[in-house]
Amino acid sequence: MNKLKISGLIAVLAFSLTSCLNKFVETDLDALYQEESTKILQYGLDNGITLTKDDKSGIYYRVLKTNATGLLPSSAYEFHIAYSLKTLNGTLIGQKEAKDSVIVNYYLSNVFPGLIYSLFLLKEGEKGQFFIPSQLAYAENPPSGVAKNEIIVAEIEVLDLMTEDERIESFIKKKNLKVSYKSEQGLRVIKLSENPTADTVKTGDLVQIKYKGMFLSEVAFDNGNTPFSFSIGSNSSIAGFEAGIVKLRKGEKAKLLIPSALGYGSKGTTGIPPYSPLLFDVELQKINGN
Repeated sequence: MNKLKISGLIAVLAFSLTSCLNKFVETDLDALYQEESTKILQYGLDNGITLTKDDKSGIYYRVLKTNATGLLPSSAYEFHIAYSLKTLNGTLIGQKEAKDSVIVNYYLSNVFPGLIYSLFLLKEGEKGQFFIPSQLAYAENPPSGVAKNEIIVAEIEVLDLMTEDERIESFIKKKNLKVSYKSEQGLRVIKLSENPTADTVKTGDLVQIKYKGMFLSEVAFDNGNTPFSFSIGSNSSIAGFEAGIVKLRKGEKAKLLIPSALGYGSKGTTGIPPYSPLLFDVELQKINGN
């Protein structure tokens, strides 16, 4: 997956340079795009390929395999893909086949923007070939063996569009976890230790929680350096967190798997993108100070 990394995105020069220099830079980049478009179209003619231009991105493409009933792409899904990346002259940069395919997240994956744009031109189960202008690919920061400002040819197959629930289930299966409780809204509680005779929590109780907040990749967004205290029913935490804590007894440890509908939803928050299912390692330490 390292071949897909962005070495450095183009700065939005129009907002950081003077208007005179802006005009020069925009014209310069436009000239580069026109030159690359000519090369791509000539490649199509030479190889008998009919290409469609995506007006939003400027990418040229053709669909190699269609799926009329496939799901439409959305940033709410993760893209399970196989791909190959080549230069216009056919030099292979990198590839992943179905057996070693990769997951791309619209908000979290560090991939060049042209790849993301290309994904949104395919339905689930479809495959396409995409001719990506250099400024939407590696630009002037290519990986080893690739020249600066190379047009990239990507063949991409969307094997699956994974919903949040599928992502959570995949995590549970991968980690061989046993779900102790699942709500209708999709919250899962996995108890790691149990204390069946200890106190339970009820509305109005002040609870103290030791916790660590993570994405499903287990990359932390909140290490919980200090315990978190809140009153049950006060709406001072995300809904899924409180709903998970009330399923625990004092002293118990658990993993909480929280869909975004019970977290930060379709808008996200600082450090947490939209449509992010969350993982919390928690321990219920105290109830009402004891």
